[in-house]
Amino acid sequence: MNTTAAGVIFLALDTKRCLMQLRNTEKRFQYTWGFFGGLVEQGETPFQALERELEEEIGFMPELAKLNPIDIYESKDKKFYYYSFAAVVEKEFHPVLNDESAGYAWVNIGHWPQPLHQGAKVTLGKNKGTHKLEKIFEYHS
Repeated sequence: MNTTAAGVIFLALDTKRCLMQLRNTEKRFQYTWGFFGGLVEQGETPFQALERELEEEIGFMPELAKLNPIDIYESKDKKFYYYSFAAVVEKEFHPVLNDESAGYAWVNIGHWPQPLHQGAKVTLGKNKGTHKLEKIFEYHS
């Protein structure tokens, strides 16, 4: 059986910073920094899962100026897929966190808080996500 998940990193046009989530102690990879999101339920698209997860994890679905796919991770055994998106918003906002998060931070691109979740590390590094985020900001400047 395959498992699919989706996550999002927010890009604020007013500050050129990114929003990241600090995972709590109840989750795998506790106290690592990554993207908001979660598992895609049966019958959902990755975007529908993001809408649902964001309502749960930050209290609302922000108005998006643009949603950009930045990576699709596939495990070596082809049983896990993770869709990463960059959500462009006009301004930074304050999420109302549920118990899945231990905190959040708006950070400059490339100045990622540590330790990064292993998946975020792959997406932002090896899979060139940081470069893609920089290009998205350039496009909106």
